[in-house]
Amino acid sequence: MEFEKYTDRAKGFLQSAQTLALRRGHQRLTPEHLLKVLLEDTEGLCANLIRAAGGDPKAALQSVDSELDKLPRVEGSGAGQVYMSPELARVFEQAEQLAQRAGDSFVTVERLLLALAAAAGTGAAKALGAARPTAPRPRRAMTRSKNIPAT
Repeated sequence: MEFEKYTDRAKGFLQSAQTLALRRGHQRLTPEHLLKVLLEDTEGLCANLIRAAGGDPKAALQSVDSELDKLPRVEGSGAGQVYMSPELARVFEQAEQLAQRAGDSFVTVERLLLALAAAAGTGAAKALGAARPTAPRPRRAMTRSKNIPAT
């Protein structure tokens, strides 16, 4: 992961995801932590992207909450340390590849969301599937919505 290639906003969401993992007593930072903070963003960027793709962001949020509730909690001497899961590392790698293919110098929040949706086998991808996007080309709807600025 090349952290300097991420927008300030994307870096902020990663930090929020780490804080969420710590608050919940999780030792592993997973794609689900990142998705939850993206969906709870007060500006609603990711929720709007999901809506633009014909999906229901509330369904995704409920599903990701359920996935997070399944993760083991750590108490005592092991608490307070958070390690990035291999699944999340792959999400970051995918987001960087998406940005590079698009000719972007930086990884944006939109690229992170697309990478989470493509992270087969993760609870985050499952949660985004629960949103049931209906656009024939969800990726296009999510990246090219005219009402949503790139960040």
